[in-house]
Amino acid sequence: MQPTTFNITTLLLMVLTATAMFMRYRIRAENSWPLIYYVALIAYTQKFDDIMQTVPVYIALGCALLLRFEFMSGWILRFIMYVETTCLAYVLIRLLQVLYGNG
Repeated sequence: MQPTTFNITTLLLMVLTATAMFMRYRIRAENSWPLIYYVALIAYTQKFDDIMQTVPVYIALGCALLLRFEFMSGWILRFIMYVETTCLAYVLIRLLQVLYGNG
């Protein structure tokens, strides 16, 4: 694997995705820092539009925005976190496929 701008950006986004997945369950749900990650993810998706489907990316963004509401708790909060984690897992797997040649 040659260190190109595309490879480094993809690798950085992979690390940020794994961090977002891990930290979602460690910090309060209404924290704002994951939204910065989503700005980077959407910019990457728009720049390289043939890499991954945009529907899971926008579903994860919608879930992150829903998690900002403090009145949610219980099973609905866990369900939205599960949907976001599933979409982020898709992003992570797709980035691994692109970076290591199966995509």
